[in-house]
Amino acid sequence: MTSLRAARPDEARELAELLARAFADDIVLDWFLRPRSRRRAAEQFFAPILADALPHGGVRVDANFSACAIWLPPHAQPAQGGVWAGLMNALWMLRIASPLRFSRLEAVIRTSVEIHPKERCYYLSFIATLPHARGQGLASALIAETLSQADAEAMPAFLETADAAKVGFYQRFGFELTGQARLPMGGPTLNLMWREPRPD
Repeated sequence: MTSLRAARPDEARELAELLARAFADDIVLDWFLRPRSRRRAAEQFFAPILADALPHGGVRVDANFSACAIWLPPHAQPAQGGVWAGLMNALWMLRIASPLRFSRLEAVIRTSVEIHPKERCYYLSFIATLPHARGQGLASALIAETLSQADAEAMPAFLETADAAKVGFYQRFGFELTGQARLPMGGPTLNLMWREPRPD
């Protein structure tokens, strides 16, 4: 049985590193991060997201720190203006985002805010597994754990993914594809997925 726990705020740096490694080939991050500084920039990208989510207890990790999920509960809101402003300033000051890629990051942020449901829900912001640990059911365990809680509270769940190959994976947990959002400037397409609670 997979052992899961809540991540601690003092593990934020390790979590950012885990996410940056796991998302090394993510098409959305590739779109707005410079290749030569991608790992460092990805860690900067995830840092404010983690800072926003950790106080809510929704960042879950496995015992070996090989996988994590960032869930925002219904009472929490995704990162807002101040959080993103800090991120963008950090990327600019560190010279790890060119003007073009900076504009693309702004587009990602704007689109993320626009597509987020108005209805209260559990939001799977990110889920990541390190390459060596894939295929062991860690992501499935991280998803099922919080969906069980959502069902107990009769709350829906939402996620978006730019990886069309993962749509079927999420459908196994009851998510349904409800629409798509194309990032501007020729960016990737986000698949929007919604799950109604399942009674016992």
